[in-house]
Amino acid sequence: MSSSAAGSRYHLLALTGHAPTAATRLARAVRLGATAPVVLVDVTAAHGLDVEALGTLARLSMVLRATGGGVVLVGADSAARQLTARTGTAWLLPAHQDVEAAIAGLPASGRPWTAAELASGNGDLSRTTEGG
Repeated sequence: MSSSAAGSRYHLLALTGHAPTAATRLARAVRLGATAPVVLVDVTAAHGLDVEALGTLARLSMVLRATGGGVVLVGADSAARQLTARTGTAWLLPAHQDVEAAIAGLPASGRPWTAAELASGNGDLSRTTEGG
């Protein structure tokens, strides 16, 4: 992840409920409302984090990497970490124990990282992520 001007902001979103369905909804919300290329996804409340959900998040991460960002998992348990390792998606979906550790793992941008809300309409990145 690069440290561009937009790189000092991130979205913190929760993945809740049935993980595959929630991941699809979350990816769509990001495509429509992202104003920052870095998305921290809190997976502590997700049920059944599986290959399908990880695939959706990995595709979203690839799209966001084109704008200098990516997806970071927050609160992933050991089973989720093992799944990212087995599927080869660990490099696309780095996992951290909590939000503070995830933020500390982001590249230095020369200023503090701050949370940003998703835009209600088309966000700054909507043109870039439309195909994702």
